[in-house]
Amino acid sequence: MTDLPGPLARLRAQLAGPRGVRRIDALLSAPDPAAAVAGLSVTEIFELINEVGLDDAAELVHLATPAQLRGCLDLDVWERDQPRVELARPWLAAILDAGHEKLGQVWAALDPEWRALFLQRNARIWDLTLGEEPDDSGEQPLYFTVDRFFALDLLGDEDTQRLVRALLDDLYRADADLARHTIMAARSEPGPELEEDSLRWRAGRLADLGYVDYYEALELFRPLEAGAVVVGEGSQDRLGPVLDPEASSPHLPVTVAEHVVARSFLARAWDRLGDPAEEERLEGALLVVVNKLLAAARARPGDPASLRAGADYATATISLGLEVVSKGDLERAAAALRTVALGRLFRAGYTVGARLGRLAHGLAPRATTAGEPAAAVLAALTQPRPLYPRALDEAGRSGVRPFESQADLRRAAELLARLTLRIAVAESLGVNLLAMAQLPEPRPELDDHVRTALARVIAGGELAPRALGRDELAGARAALADGRLPAAVRERAHQAVVARLDGARIQGGGQLAALVDAWLDELEPLLAALDPARLDPRFVAGVLVETGARA
Repeated sequence: MTDLPGPLARLRAQLAGPRGVRRIDALLSAPDPAAAVAGLSVTEIFELINEVGLDDAAELVHLATPAQLRGCLDLDVWERDQPRVELARPWLAAILDAGHEKLGQVWAALDPEWRALFLQRNARIWDLTLGEEPDDSGEQPLYFTVDRFFALDLLGDEDTQRLVRALLDDLYRADADLARHTIMAARSEPGPELEEDSLRWRAGRLADLGYVDYYEALELFRPLEAGAVVVGEGSQDRLGPVLDPEASSPHLPVTVAEHVVARSFLARAWDRLGDPAEEERLEGALLVVVNKLLAAARARPGDPASLRAGADYATATISLGLEVVSKGDLERAAAALRTVALGRLFRAGYTVGARLGRLAHGLAPRATTAGEPAAAVLAALTQPRPLYPRALDEAGRSGVRPFESQADLRRAAELLARLTLRIAVAESLGVNLLAMAQLPEPRPELDDHVRTALARVIAGGELAPRALGRDELAGARAALADGRLPAAVRERAHQAVVARLDGARIQGGGQLAALVDAWLDELEPLLAALDPARLDPRFVAGVLVETGARA
């Protein structure tokens, strides 16, 4: 696959390449394994270690640069803006396995505040040089540093105590001054200040990857009409790969690359660029958008499930925005990728989906009894960020996904237009759908009212939704000819509905005609199944009857 033309060849080759343990083996088999590992970006090495686990990635950790490992800790040991130092224990254990020199290099690269915070959370410290008397009332013996400057009461379970003891031993072997500095800071600095400073340094590094402040990330969801985005406007992201500056030939995380290739319109437009530099620029810009989405969702940056969801939503929404802005023209779409910021394309795609969401919110209170697939569509569209219901892809299918094409928009819009008309016809008959939604189950469905009114017209009466009597049911049944409604009867039903909507100043056009035909088609088997000699309204389905029972 590596000989495929176009910029996507790089992503396809990456996806076709070795994964997991096989990729680690390939890196370790390189002529210069250290250089090969150093060439990975922070996101790449984190994804790879997370994929196979720290135990199977031990040799990779041994070769990783201090900056890479600091980046992995940035991604994995925080919960929103709170440091979770206990999550660092497996990482530190893996680094300790590489020897004291490696530990000293990595420890020196970490923020001093985080180092102090880790030790502060895992030990009580006494400075023996100041004459402090340690409290040896704890169950575990005190740990004395090799220089006898400090005594520490190690906290936590046995595994944690063993880890901290090994860390201090190796740290003194690697750099005694650094060890003493860490211990003194942990003993003297207030915890809240250490947390605040650690967060500030980490936030600055993550901002370079697109993990910006929550409120800044919400800018992605500020409405932007497609007409305000102009191909050639010159707003393109002017940044290199948003990855470790020391990384060579950086790649998108595999999870993100998979979604780029899977988006038909985005992939085809991307493939027309024909410029490796543009490809790298777009990869970096896309990673920023994905990471901003994670920040807006307050997701933990290192969480694989969040990365998959963010990549799915970002690539789908950008693809939709690109298709809308370019009006489906691939050459214009390629030009848009070159000249329009991906964030603006995302906003344009999000805005068209949000427009459907607003319509769905308006319909939802009166569509409680609309049935499927309308219920699934409304549930998807009325989420805080509208999603596409898979029920529109395949009848009976559950779940949601992001909107990714104008075809998705059309399918959802058509259902909403049909639902709007169904509601309008029912309300033109005087049905209070808001009140109906409050009734306990079993309750009439939305279309039951209209089918009831049409059955009365078929029987020769007026278009009214009140419950049918036995004679009216028999009269409607008698109107059938060989189980079908004659054309004249159907025409009378159509005219009755059109006249009612005209009176309410509602235009239905061809969609109304199709909707009335569908209701009449549903009535035909219903009426044909009735036995005129043994007609029992209690067992009639699909219309309202005088017993008060629903079909």
